Amino acid sequence: MQDAVANPWAAKARALDRYRWLLLRERHGLLGSALRFAREALGYWWFGVRAKSRLAESVTAEPCDFLLLQSAPKVIAFQRKKLLIEGLRSRGDNLVETALQEPKTILRERLLKRPPHPVPTRYFGIAAYAEWLVEQHQPRVLLNDRNGSLYAPFLRLALNARGSRLVHLAHATTVEGSRRLGMNDYDYYFLFGQSSLEALQARELRFGCSTAVLVGSHMIDDSYLMPAPDLATRTLLILGVGPDKEKEPAYQQTYRLLADWACRHPEYRVLIKRHPRSQAPFWQEAASRAGNIELLAADCSLAAALARASVVVNILSNAVIEAALAGRPVLCVDLGGQPDIFQQQRFFGAVVRSEDELERRLQGVETDFAQALGQSRAFAEFHLAQGADGLASTLEALQALRHQQPLPGSIRQCTLDAHPADLRSGPWPEQQ
Repeated sequence: MQDAVANPWAAKARALDRYRWLLLRERHGLLGSALRFAREALGYWWFGVRAKSRLAESVTAEPCDFLLLQSAPKVIAFQRKKLLIEGLRSRGDNLVETALQEPKTILRERLLKRPPHPVPTRYFGIAAYAEWLVEQHQPRVLLNDRNGSLYAPFLRLALNARGSRLVHLAHATTVEGSRRLGMNDYDYYFLFGQSSLEALQARELRFGCSTAVLVGSHMIDDSYLMPAPDLATRTLLILGVGPDKEKEPAYQQTYRLLADWACRHPEYRVLIKRHPRSQAPFWQEAASRAGNIELLAADCSLAAALARASVVVNILSNAVIEAALAGRPVLCVDLGGQPDIFQQQRFFGAVVRSEDELERRLQGVETDFAQALGQSRAFAEFHLAQGADGLASTLEALQALRHQQPLPGSIRQCTLDAHPADLRSGPWPEQQ
């Protein structure tokens, strides 16, 4: 504990070593973990060696209220946080949006500042870049986007030393099994809802301690509050999966099942909401063959797509949460046998695996429409703490942090500690 107070940067580095080792041991044997750990450490060490000779001679500060740090430059173009950015700027806040750079760019442009305490060479480049970012922008609040980033712990140290705070913005539910979600070293972890909190609490590995805040989704506003669907329109909306997933045989089979069903039921209109990163080649071809299949334009918003739907078919998409919030009955169709990370079967019943079963379940929705709507409402409440007020709730919480005020009492918060306990390398400056 005395070492952590005397040099929190070095204490952080030791805790990160243990965390990275335990992450490897979850998936690999002793020898495999040792080899991978050594290879990673060598890469980080070499980055640190070069960083020591590429420190910026000076840093010109350009202070801001909020620094939105995206995971990569290309992510900025996706405009996933457009509503949040507009909301903060409309309140008069100075928000700067930037992205984490690759090591070669960091070195070439000398985006490095020496940390205030000695740091092991293997983490020096990471810590020096974090120090430069905070010194350059001097934000009151830094909004972090990238899950699992090793920059986060050092960003937090640099921010806290200046009286500022690090907020991690979940850009989806945290119910998936990604190892990146073990990173928990933030002042505040803004979560979608109860399901996300329960999933993080159940993880065997959590690095660092944060305050979990159930603000809801900053990507949701009142555009999802819409009238109940008209079943007479017989319009299905299929939520597509990501471009990597949709290439896999199991997802191709699921797509074929749905396309074949659509061809046999021309009385139904079938809309396809592609994943934002997908070109949807399967559905482009299917739509050219069947007149009742429509691939929605890439710029069609999810809310606009849901407004046209009477029933939503989900395979493995976070968008199922917005569908439920919009009051659309949901059917889960999946031939891949993927883990039910959203607990859809708990709310919507068993997964559909055949055309006949899809037909029966659609008839069931039409027979007991009120029950189907109730299932969607319960599902949305489980995943979204603030419902359609997620954006407003997030903005309210961020305004409080920007003015160094307590979070609103209407927003639930709790401590999410490290697990095991030795992965907490505090005490943090604000807690001393």
